Amino acid sequence: MTATIVSGFVAEGTSEGQPVACYDLTSSEQCDGEALELVRVDYFKTRGSDPTAIVAVVFEPSRYDADYGLRFVAAHGPLGGCGEATLFATAMCTNPNTDPAATFETAAGLIVGRSLGSGRVAVDMPAVTRTSVSQQVDYLGRPLRIRSASAGGNRFAAVTASDLGVQLDRFSFHELAVAGHDLLSRLRGPASEVPAPDMLLITEPVTGLSTRSAVIWGDGVLNRGPCGTGTCVRYLLAVEDGEVCAGAPLVHASPFGHSFEAQSIGSGTIDQLDIMLSGLVTMD
Repeated sequence: MTATIVSGFVAEGTSEGQPVACYDLTSSEQCDGEALELVRVDYFKTRGSDPTAIVAVVFEPSRYDADYGLRFVAAHGPLGGCGEATLFATAMCTNPNTDPAATFETAAGLIVGRSLGSGRVAVDMPAVTRTSVSQQVDYLGRPLRIRSASAGGNRFAAVTASDLGVQLDRFSFHELAVAGHDLLSRLRGPASEVPAPDMLLITEPVTGLSTRSAVIWGDGVLNRGPCGTGTCVRYLLAVEDGEVCAGAPLVHASPFGHSFEAQSIGSGTIDQLDIMLSGLVTMD
């Protein structure tokens, strides 16, 4: 083990605009639901931290081929995954000069993180399925095409901004959050035929190997960053639609202007893509 962080609360900062934090539980025997709840209460209630932040919790792994275990928690409870918090945990657990890489055991599979220097970090995310599942749903009296796909432990429902009738810019954040939360709530409802999503991805077309999306999660939270797992889903949709060739990079921005770069790596398989995600991490 090469942990460079201390027990308990470690640090907070941002990953391309998204508030994130890190806790070190490597001295504990396990990181179960009770431990995550203690972290949630400490960070969001006792410390009164930003309710839109996502916390990476680092602990002893159970796999021999991992350096750390990694789980995620938000103000409303545990999250299945988070690329932005993984980037932050990588920055906490590596040193670009002496120990630039770390392997994390997550609920979705192994993630290899690397410090690139100058605050930039890259992570090789768990493989994603190349194809989405498309369904038509009735929303406010009009049909919407909803595409479902999963990445890094999160299930997404994707819809185009034009279909939803919203603008993806920082000046429309309230309208984005309201419309996105309403649709996400309906898709989570018992009458929905779409598998209940963890998050909603609102997309724009790809132009010149770049695009923009908004991600809504939790109780109507509009992600301030481009969302790491959301970026992976946006990449697979772009490959599926022929907007990007597998292996080419894609710049994926949030409505607030921050961006990740995604690129499939290796040969993958006929059914899956292996995606590398990179971006800038800052510490408060």
